[in-house]
Amino acid sequence: MPLKTLRDLLIQQLNELFAAEKHIGQVLPRLASVASSPRLADAFEGYGLETKDHLTRIGSVFDEMDLKPRRTEAKGTRGLLEDCMRLANMESAEAHVRDAALIAVAQHVKHDEIAGYGCAKTWARLLGMHDAADLLHKSLMEERNADVELTRIAEELNLEAVEAGTD
Repeated sequence: MPLKTLRDLLIQQLNELFAAEKHIGQVLPRLASVASSPRLADAFEGYGLETKDHLTRIGSVFDEMDLKPRRTEAKGTRGLLEDCMRLANMESAEAHVRDAALIAVAQHVKHDEIAGYGCAKTWARLLGMHDAADLLHKSLMEERNADVELTRIAEELNLEAVEAGTD
């Protein structure tokens, strides 16, 4: 689809967000299963539930636009998620090191989502799509909150990793 208008750009961004959320939803259960920290595993499980809400909201925005999501490849997110899976499968890594690495890659994914939702929300508002902008804002805030939560978990787990490395 050619990008001639801001609406076209919004549609492209929504398709990319939709594809990214679908990919993320497939990876989160695996991340939760390999996290050694119960707090991190719980966080990943919670993000899985949020991902379903995000997909529903994006679907509602498409409905408002009288469109359906198109099959799109979220290459950036897919690459980050492949990194997550590679780290998840590193059985030889110390558990706290693997957790720290998983958090780092998960935060990369969150930052990508924050950028995507932020742009989509702004464009929807500029286009007068206030209900859509409100839905996108909810997902944006959840992504920001998840990033803050991951930072808190990382600070705790990274301290433990440092302490374990000095033994």
